[in-house]
Amino acid sequence: MASAALIIFITTYIGIIFTRLPGINVDRPSAAFFGAVAMILFGVVSMEDAVRAIDFNTIFLLLGMMIIISVLELDGFFTLIARTTIAFSSNTSQLLTLVVFTTGIASAFLVNDAVVLLFTPVILRICRSGNLNPVPYLFAEIMASNIGSAMTITGNPQNILIGINSGIPYGWFLLHLLPVSLLGMVALVFIIRLFFRTEFKTGRNITFNGDGFEYHYASMRVSVPIFLLVILLFFLSPLLDIPIPVIALLGASLVLLFGRIRPSKVIKQVDWVLLVFFAGLFIVVDGVERTGSLQPIIDQAPLSSDIAGLGILHGL
Repeated sequence: MASAALIIFITTYIGIIFTRLPGINVDRPSAAFFGAVAMILFGVVSMEDAVRAIDFNTIFLLLGMMIIISVLELDGFFTLIARTTIAFSSNTSQLLTLVVFTTGIASAFLVNDAVVLLFTPVILRICRSGNLNPVPYLFAEIMASNIGSAMTITGNPQNILIGINSGIPYGWFLLHLLPVSLLGMVALVFIIRLFFRTEFKTGRNITFNGDGFEYHYASMRVSVPIFLLVILLFFLSPLLDIPIPVIALLGASLVLLFGRIRPSKVIKQVDWVLLVFFAGLFIVVDGVERTGSLQPIIDQAPLSSDIAGLGILHGL
């Protein structure tokens, strides 16, 4: 049983890492789904154990945030934020700084993948309008998204998993990661300017044509206050004794009930593939934990709370 669990685990992660295997139509969600089914099929976990293995707190928090993000996306809120802030830039250096900090801060309170997907078309249009090379700004956006998302529990799925299972309060998490993320964003601005010297050497002025974007202001008057309420409740969750996933689901239900976008349209926007990926991964990891297949490797790993141990853990 232990051997079967280990083989399934390794095969699953090969599929996750190498998403283009010859002759196999595989990606991360399908690899995790296959691994979960294999764990059940070979009797490593039962159907009941598989259901119990899924961390529904993480799934519900992701689902709630995805619904809220979907409504804000359909309202044009992200485009409005990106366009409004970036339009303040009068030269290439200011544009780079605004791209980094707008993307980073937005990624802190929303799932970073969504921020990148929604900000990219705006950045491309701004670059075309100003006759700029988009490459440095897109690099800055991608890296700023990762740096900024590290500062809150809701910034990325990994943080959601850590926050839910550790019980760290939302505000405490932000307080300790905020300085690191801000320093990272400042450093990123200088690094991008260093690697793309010619793009920022002249500091030439730029213009931006903001026409062509669509915004649903009537819907935003409902969705944005609900989103801000959800963020506030995240901070107050320890005092109110309300779990963060419940707050996210509450916000999602409110935007579906009182928003101006049809709920069926919103539900189609949800990244169900990511939820399937996490559910499958929970089952695969539970199967390998139950059999203790990885325990000898974990026991031999020189993990500790010092710099060396943290470095090894970070690499893993």
